[in-house]
Amino acid sequence: MRTTLAACAVWTVVLAASIPSAHAHWPGQPPHQMAQLSELQLEGGGIIHNFRMSYVTHGKLNAAKDNAILFQHGFAGNHHQFDHMIGPGRPLDTDKYFIICPDALGATQTDFEHTTSPTNSGLKMKFPFYNGRDMVGAQYRLVTEFLRIPRLLAVTGFSSGGDHSVQFAVSYPQFMDGIIPIVGGALWGTQARFRGRLGLSIIESCQGWSGGNYDVNPNQCAANAVSVWVRDFYSQEWWNQNLDTPEAYTKWRNTWGDYFIDVQDTRDLYYRIVANARGRVGDTPGFDEDLNKALGSIKAKTLFLYSPRDEFYLPMHVEAQAKAIPQARALPIDSPGGHWICCNADPQATRILGESIRGFLEELSTQRRKSK
Repeated sequence: MRTTLAACAVWTVVLAASIPSAHAHWPGQPPHQMAQLSELQLEGGGIIHNFRMSYVTHGKLNAAKDNAILFQHGFAGNHHQFDHMIGPGRPLDTDKYFIICPDALGATQTDFEHTTSPTNSGLKMKFPFYNGRDMVGAQYRLVTEFLRIPRLLAVTGFSSGGDHSVQFAVSYPQFMDGIIPIVGGALWGTQARFRGRLGLSIIESCQGWSGGNYDVNPNQCAANAVSVWVRDFYSQEWWNQNLDTPEAYTKWRNTWGDYFIDVQDTRDLYYRIVANARGRVGDTPGFDEDLNKALGSIKAKTLFLYSPRDEFYLPMHVEAQAKAIPQARALPIDSPGGHWICCNADPQATRILGESIRGFLEELSTQRRKSK
């Protein structure tokens, strides 16, 4: 059943509240940790030497090691992007679950003390190009080799993290009980593919890029590139209602600058854009480049949470994917927040999203108890 949100409540959103914390750890938050994973073999043949992955964990892993959940952040984000959903009594309940939040391979907002990237490795443009499956494979190694957890209760993530959740279930079908792709899935909309190429062109033509071999980050190059996508994070209705004055726009831009637009490393962003177009679910080896065949191999129970107004992962694609996966369902959450319902852009959408995640995790937990 389609959930329609009351407009009168939607517009009470405080703009700053729609932005999850980006870098700083608030008092009481868990510390950064680092996994040294030695060499990382890439699907394209390259090798990343001395690969390391930064992460945080929330909650406690139980003795049976059967309460672990992996959360994967979205494109150009970091491990803080779902903080508003994690904690005691929240949908990712730390009184019940052990939540692992890594910074993905090549993460664009990290620094020299975080996950290996083209910039913090010191290799610059000599860093090997990677793809989406390489990003998934690196996180699989974090969980299985470093944390020594043989199976997850669930894998989740939003936007491209939702894409990677689906890839996890295709590449490692016995590894989890369920997946929860949030405003994400196995296939971008056609317009999003054009945005990727446009983003690369903006960076390549930007003064200071220097073929990617700069020493000082040309911050404006990355800011210009990500600005191509930001306009489609929300619906046109949301923009018109919330940013209808110059003052409102300035407040929003300053907040988003600190969180997303102005905090990207340009070189790492360039590699991440390239990765987004490579190694997608539909071309997973063994499925003859047949997306439906790959989706049909998924054994995990699946809950897609999506927005009918999403301009990145189009509703028709999400609904078709849910039909192709044996144990899948898709719940639409209609909101002017569009793609950004994942990140507290609309309080009512956040509530529905949270209730849906909570219920599905309880369903998976009950299923696991009965199987013992």
